[in-house]
Amino acid sequence: MGADGLDLLRQRCAEVPSVLRATLAAPVPSLDAVARRTRWVVTGAGASEGPGRLFAALLRRHLHACAGFVPLSAFAPERAADVTDPSAVLVVISQGLAPNARLALARTASFAACVVVTAAPEHPGLADVRALGAVVVGHPPGDESGLLLRVQGPAAATMMLLRVVDALCAARGDAPPFDGHLDAVPDGLPDDEPTLDDRSAALASAGRVAIVTCDPGLELAHGLRWKWLEGPATCDPPCWDALQMVHGPLQHLLERPRLLLALEPEGDPGAGALLDRLASIVGDGHPMRRLRARTAGVAGFFDYDARSTTRSSPTLSAPRVTASARVTSPAHSAVGKSLDSMPSSRPARSSAAVRVSASRSMRRHTPSSTRKTRTVGVDGAVSVS
Repeated sequence: MGADGLDLLRQRCAEVPSVLRATLAAPVPSLDAVARRTRWVVTGAGASEGPGRLFAALLRRHLHACAGFVPLSAFAPERAADVTDPSAVLVVISQGLAPNARLALARTASFAACVVVTAAPEHPGLADVRALGAVVVGHPPGDESGLLLRVQGPAAATMMLLRVVDALCAARGDAPPFDGHLDAVPDGLPDDEPTLDDRSAALASAGRVAIVTCDPGLELAHGLRWKWLEGPATCDPPCWDALQMVHGPLQHLLERPRLLLALEPEGDPGAGALLDRLASIVGDGHPMRRLRARTAGVAGFFDYDARSTTRSSPTLSAPRVTASARVTSPAHSAVGKSLDSMPSSRPARSSAAVRVSASRSMRRHTPSSTRKTRTVGVDGAVSVS
């Protein structure tokens, strides 16, 4: 990305709080007609997929609905698998009403109702679905062209969808789950510049990144992954649950180090303890940077989103690091400041050995004042605490 593109990106990042304030002030149309529906089909593509997947999860959690995310390819003509459901609400999320989103809108008549969430509510392509009674929910910004990476629209769509969940719950007579939690979000977004040591910066610029989280963080991670895919374009980071790390990912990382971005929720000491234990296992060979949410619960997404943007942005202007060789020992040669010039802090061990040692450590994450914990580290050392 050139200097002009980086300047535009920084400007748009700085405008995110005002965009979220505008989203909070935007009207939410009546959703009474669909509030008691129990079946929902949600779709979207690109940067809209993250908000869509989160919305489907929130429908399951707060409305106890049968809701799922369906990729747009399921709506392509002449597909063998028919996803239409005359008893379900179709939800289409598309910032600019992309042509592929219109594949789903063309099936509106095959559903009980349709809700469209878009930053282009006056788009002429919505005329037919409006005639069928579709509810169109608009959100800012009106335009975010000029860059492939979008930082305002996905955040605004996510904020609006949280408000939609509140509206649906209120229409059912239930307490809105996010009431009182959203107004403070725009004013508290982190804007600190990222600080990465040389090894972490090299891993990031090479696309060796993974996201680590604790449930329900997995539902928040898709949109964060998309920033790395559309921004630096170096990777689509995998997302691993903290405890799942010892069931395959850790063994994969043994000779393929990554920068681990850990989503740490507010007010969840158990999640913090899990991440503490994981950090002690992976050691310096796989640097972990914890993205801490100031806001509790799902609203913490906006903190993660802002911090993820600041983590990925510096790699947009950094030289691309070629890291084809695996990092296994200090003896690896390198050209310039490549990853292979930064050896792992421990000798290689077999996958089986790593899994045993990691499992022993992670299953003892619960503190006890009376029990001694025997921890076998990745380097084979045994410690008792």
